[in-house]
Amino acid sequence: MVYGLWIVSFANQPDPFTAMVTAHAAKLLQLFGFPASTYVSGMAPNVALQMDGQTVVRVFEGCNAINVSILFVAFLFAYKGSIKKTFLFALVGLIAIYLFNLLRVAGLFLVARFYPEQLYLMHKFVFTGIIYAFVFVLWYLWVTKFANSASDPARRETNI
Repeated sequence: MVYGLWIVSFANQPDPFTAMVTAHAAKLLQLFGFPASTYVSGMAPNVALQMDGQTVVRVFEGCNAINVSILFVAFLFAYKGSIKKTFLFALVGLIAIYLFNLLRVAGLFLVARFYPEQLYLMHKFVFTGIIYAFVFVLWYLWVTKFANSASDPARRETNI
């Protein structure tokens, strides 16, 4: 709810986190030889990711991975471990999600640029499924390797 109120406060401007994600995606694309740049019109809550002065994709708040990051952290507290383990795993996981999301945004840029007819499928289903599968793997690692339930014999099921 707090995040929703924060997003709404920007009205027709993109939130700073979405702008940062888009700028980092542009830098990543530049590393691979694509002359990507960003543009904020001030008339809509998104950041245009451009190439050669033409908008290829528009990055909105939902593409900044904050929602999936909130979900990730909430799950960690549902199966909590020690404070130190929880915060360390959360930090590493959030960094991994951020980097994975940069690859997703850059990948969608490339799909939109070179295979625009595939963009809807890739954005709506493939890339969304991949990032959620990545988070699921992080959750699985948390529950099986790091959370208290993984090492607490009293919390394990016994076979009779």
